[in-house]
Order: sequence, then structure tokens, then C-alpha cells
Amino acid sequence: MDSLKRSFYIKNLIKLLIPMLIPIFILGSIAIPLIHFNLKEKINQENLNLLNQIQMNVEMIFDELNSINLTIAASAVEFIDLQNMLEKEWLDQEDYVKLASIKNTIDSPAIAHPYVDSIYIYIENDQNRFLTSTTGGVVDLNTFEDTSWYESLIKQKSSDKVWTKKRTIVRKPVNFPAKKIEVISVYRSFTLANGDFGYIVLNVNTTYLKDYLNSLYKMPGQNILVMDMTNQVLFENHPVHLTSSEIEKMVTTQNEIDTLKIQNEASIVFKLESEKYSWLFFSSIPKSSLYKLPYQLIMVTIILLILSIIVGGISAYFLTKRNFADIRSIITILNKAEKGEPLPHLPTVVTDVHSFIIHKIVTNFMEQSYMKVLLSERKYKMQALELSMHQSQLNPHFLFNTLETINWKVISLTKRPNEINDMIDHLANILRFSLDANDDLVVLKDEIKHTKSYVEIQKIRHKDQFTCVWECDEGVEKYYVVKLLLQPLIENSLEHGMAGLERILSIKVRIKSSASFLNVSVIDNGTGIGAEKLMDIRSKLKSAYSSSDHIGLYNTNKRLQLTYGEKYGITIRSKLGWGTIVDVKIPIN
Repeated sequence: MDSLKRSFYIKNLIKLLIPMLIPIFILGSIAIPLIHFNLKEKINQENLNLLNQIQMNVEMIFDELNSINLTIAASAVEFIDLQNMLEKEWLDQEDYVKLASIKNTIDSPAIAHPYVDSIYIYIENDQNRFLTSTTGGVVDLNTFEDTSWYESLIKQKSSDKVWTKKRTIVRKPVNFPAKKIEVISVYRSFTLANGDFGYIVLNVNTTYLKDYLNSLYKMPGQNILVMDMTNQVLFENHPVHLTSSEIEKMVTTQNEIDTLKIQNEASIVFKLESEKYSWLFFSSIPKSSLYKLPYQLIMVTIILLILSIIVGGISAYFLTKRNFADIRSIITILNKAEKGEPLPHLPTVVTDVHSFIIHKIVTNFMEQSYMKVLLSERKYKMQALELSMHQSQLNPHFLFNTLETINWKVISLTKRPNEINDMIDHLANILRFSLDANDDLVVLKDEIKHTKSYVEIQKIRHKDQFTCVWECDEGVEKYYVVKLLLQPLIENSLEHGMAGLERILSIKVRIKSSASFLNVSVIDNGTGIGAEKLMDIRSKLKSAYSSSDHIGLYNTNKRLQLTYGEKYGITIRSKLGWGTIVDVKIPIN
């Protein structure tokens, strides 16, 4: 018994765990790599786009120096005057006028652009003077608070036309504490008209650049930095202390995207090089931040698997315990039934296998008796149905025989076939077609054939008061449509379009086919329908309305909706005095 109980427990455990574990396992095994791959592709592209955006904006900022340089090149003679003024010990009134004009050249971009801290123009002179945008104009290098730019210029000026240097400017305003300003100085040399060299120094405030980087959308832990050709970090969104080996790895990587270890943490590094300034743009993101979502999904999947196993084990234990109690109860009932002892009362509600089996055992003999009565009742219903079927076959047969008798009687009276015989033949065809007990859907070819019989009867009745033209696409005759679809639409045109009409009524039946639909239109040039009445008819077509007026139209619309669905049916367009168009769209399938 214990081995059977153990076997039941294992089976119940498997039945409970498989439906829970398989979806979790499949979801985790598919979702985790899929999210990982898509996330990687998306982040890679977004970071490269981000670096491109940063490069474009930073280069645009530093390209301001080019416009200054062009202005200086266009004013080469004025800067020869500046060179002369820098050599003079004292300036006269005319010099101050020329100096003010030259100073406007560097003051304008410094004032107009918030990221420009200051601009210096230096031309070699014996007085060690230069022009600055921060003070009144010409200053002495020996007394000016910022001199580190000149040291870099002396070291670099003979080798490159344009270069950059990260510096710290210490400003000491009067009655205020000293203030340190981090700047990137962009140096550019130019040639005067006399052949001498001059230099422009554009100092860009890195605080503005840091604020710009911080304003961009970034992932948690993402660091963006820009290095110059000497591998010096020019600016970054937040301070990161990189070792020389880490900087060397970042600079020497040949790939656009690479995985490097930065500050003892695996990171994805994105690299972009600026050919204009020989700068390197980097974006580094820790892998733990980059793939946080897949890692969380893995942990959730593992937790769900563990919880499923625990819940499944507990549920299987109680289910096995209840199953054994049910088995003992069923065995007791079977033993009582075998011995003929009284059975327990029927369960009021069948909720499980146990109550179901007890119910079956108790009601076994009662159901056998009931089945005999039910079988006799069904035989009686079958006989009644068969009799009704023969009755329905007798009535049409009698009707056709009567029409045939009238047909021959007309011929005997008139001594020859005439229009009445044609009408009787057409009427017999229509009745036979409409009373056919086969399916409600018929081939369009047969529908057109029997509708034409109806039209012929109406032509005899109305003489030359209307014409009917058929316009069908090739091959549409093979499709199935609702039986008696066209006849009520043509009858509607005759009955309502001809009333009070002073011209010959023209009816066109147009059947077009598309990839998925048959478009059936019945068009007439009859009296038409007024706007108010047309609105009333359309409203009634949408409802379950039925009336003796337009009964064929409403009936056909309802049969179309019952056959193809509520969105299908009849559409009417009409204008009083012009005519009416009735459209039906039928799905081919």
C-alpha cells in the first residue's frame, strides 16, 4: 500500500509540475536570450548615435574658432596695427580707436556664446603683451593672472597649426575669494600680412560641456569622456579616475564597440574618433547596468521554478492523501453494492471523481430504465419527422401538377403557345428553384438563370415599360450566393422605381469580382427615394424591422446577415428623381 501511495504521489507531482514548469522554462529560455540580443543591438546603436550627436555638437562649439580665424585672415592689415601697438610703450588716441575695433572681433563671440570663457590674441612682441576679451584690451603677460596658456603655446607653436590643452584658470576678483575655472584651450596659428605669426587662444568652459553631457539621456553608471591626441581627458560627465593602463586600452582598441575591464568592472566601451580635432569620444557602460533586465529576468525565472516545485510538492502530498481516502470510500460502496446492502444517498453536487463514481454506481439501474423510455420517444419523433417530410414533398408536387394542367388548358383554348404559357413556364422554374430542399447557397449561374425567368414574367406584365441589362465579370458564375438574392432587388426597382415614372425604367444588374469579394449592384433610373425616407429605410435595415413595405429588401438583408455575418447586408444609395443603387458585398470564401 505504501508503494502504491508513493507511486500516486510521484504521478501527481509530475502532473502538477509539468504544466507549471514547462511554460516558465520555455518563457525564460526564449525571453532571456531574445531580450539580451535585442537590448544589446538597441543599446549599441543608441550609444553610437549618442556619441555622434556629442561629437557633432562639440565640434560645432569649437568650430567657432574657425569663424574668428576667417575674420582675422580678412583683417590681416589691422592685426599688423595690433602688432605695432603691442610693441609701443604708450598708446595714443588713434591707437585706442583701432584697438577698440580689433577687440570687437573677439568680444562678440565671447559675449554671444555662453561656453566661451575668454579669447586671447598673441603676436610676438618685446613687451610681452597680448589682447584679451576679459579686460579692457591689451594686458601685460607678467601681470596677468592666467599665464599657463603661454607656456603651452611656447612648447607647441612650432609643430601644429591647431592643438588643444586642458587647463585651470585661477581668477581672483577684488573682495572675492579666488575661483578656479576648468577650461579647454584651443590654439590656432595665423599668418600676418608681413609674414609674422600670431596665435588665437579660445578658452572653452568645461562646466558648460559637462552640463550638456548631463542633459543627455544616459543609462545608470554610463560615463562619457573626450580625450585629446595626448590621451588627456578634456572633459567628462562625471569624474572617473582611470589608470594609465585603462586609458591605453581604451585608446588602442581597434573596434567601434569593445568589452574592457574598467575600474575592476567589465564594461562595454563605445569609441568614436574626430578627425577634425584628433579627439577621441568614449562612452563606457558597466555590464551589470547594461544587462540588468536580463539578469533580473533570470533571477525571477529561478525563483518561479523553485516556488513551483515547492507548491507542486505540497499540493501533490495533499492530493495523494485525498485520493486514497476517496479510493477507500469507493471500495466500501462497491462491496455494499455487491452484497446488496443499502447504498448511500446520491451526492447533491458532483464536484470530483469520487462523487462522480458514487453517483454512477447508485444511478446505474435507474439510467438503464430511463434510456429505454427515451429510445421509444425518439423512435416516435423520427416517425413524425418522416411523415412531415412526405407531407412537404406532396404539396409542391400538387402545385407543379396544377400549373402543368393550366398550361395545357391555355394551349387547348388558344390552339397555340402564347405569353401565358411562357409565364407559366417561368413561374414553374422559379417555384422549383425556390422550393428546392437543398442548401440555401446556390451557384450564381443558377441564381441568374431563374432571376431572368422572373424578369421575363415582368416584361410580359409591363410590356415595354422597363429594360434589364446584365453586366457580369467573366468567371463569377462559379461562385455561391444566397438563394433568391437578385429577384427581390429587381422586384424592389420595379415596384418602387416605376411608380409615377414618365420614362422607360432602365435596370442594370452589375456583378464584379475582386480578390475576396463579389460586388453585386442593382441600378435603376426610377423615381428614387427622398432623403428622409432613405434615412428611415437605412435605419430599419440595421434593425430587426419587418413590414409589408419593402418586405423583400428587409428579408434579403436579414438572410445575408444570418449567412455571412452582421457586417454584411444591403447598402442603398438614392436620389429623388434620379434613381436608386442597391449594393451587396459577398465574401467569396
